[in-house]
Amino acid sequence: MNISDKPSFLREAFRVLRPGGLLALSFVGSGPAGEPYYPLPWAATAATSFLATLNEVRSDLLGAGFEIVTLCDTSTEVAAALAPVLRKLETEGLQPLGEHVVTGEGAKTWRINAMRSLRDHRTSMIEALARKRT
Repeated sequence: MNISDKPSFLREAFRVLRPGGLLALSFVGSGPAGEPYYPLPWAATAATSFLATLNEVRSDLLGAGFEIVTLCDTSTEVAAALAPVLRKLETEGLQPLGEHVVTGEGAKTWRINAMRSLRDHRTSMIEALARKRT
């Protein structure tokens, strides 16, 4: 989400992998319903958020030389799993101990915005497994 030049990142990953090596990725991608709600855990504004679509990820992986083993959008499953977490966070707030102890009180807003963005199709969850051809 913070990498603006994904093709260069993937070419470097391809370069350092041994033949047959695997690259596993799981990250937030862009969604079809517009910009996500900011701030988010990885970006305070759109200026530092570099989300990609599933098709862009496919193109970038293939362009770097990878063979795609799996590439899928897991948004529906992840949003369903996070729905009760979002409701609890909205109604009860943060637990006494958690990441906010280190990251600060903004963690509540970041987490809510991330889950709402996924729920509202402003982001997506992408998982990929790619192999360096032998």
